[in-house]
Amino acid sequence: MQPVTLREITRETVRRIMGLGVKPEQEDNVTSNAVSIAEAYFEPGAWFRAIYAGDEPVGFIMLFDPTLPGATAGSVAMDEVGLWRFMVDGRYQSHGYGRQALDLVCGRLRSRGDVARLCSSYVPGPHGSEAFYLGYGFRKTGQMTHDGTETEILLRLHQED
Repeated sequence: MQPVTLREITRETVRRIMGLGVKPEQEDNVTSNAVSIAEAYFEPGAWFRAIYAGDEPVGFIMLFDPTLPGATAGSVAMDEVGLWRFMVDGRYQSHGYGRQALDLVCGRLRSRGDVARLCSSYVPGPHGSEAFYLGYGFRKTGQMTHDGTETEILLRLHQED
């Protein structure tokens, strides 16, 4: 397995990252990378990277960090960071790249010392990411969010776990 790195998205790489996509049956569960990148440029609390396996882009990850200068009031507490967007291209799923990417993010957050929890959510259904998140160690909070079109289940990963 190729080692995973998180890299800034540049003018030279943005089209390749926008071209990544999940499996067709998962498309209703994940916002496109193009929309996510556009949203990130208008939210100072966004931290986003491309996920690479070796030299091949395989996914995208975006956090909401309320401690970043100018971050808008979000739904996370000041001692937690939100896993806002996370996807691994359908061709590269089940290779361990998503887990490695989360390991890198969690290591980065632990090293800061001011983050107690990583929060996320998923769209329930047969092609959702529930098993991945629960297998990684996230726990359901018992809460849901509704954005008008879909319901998402909220999760938390405590950094000391």
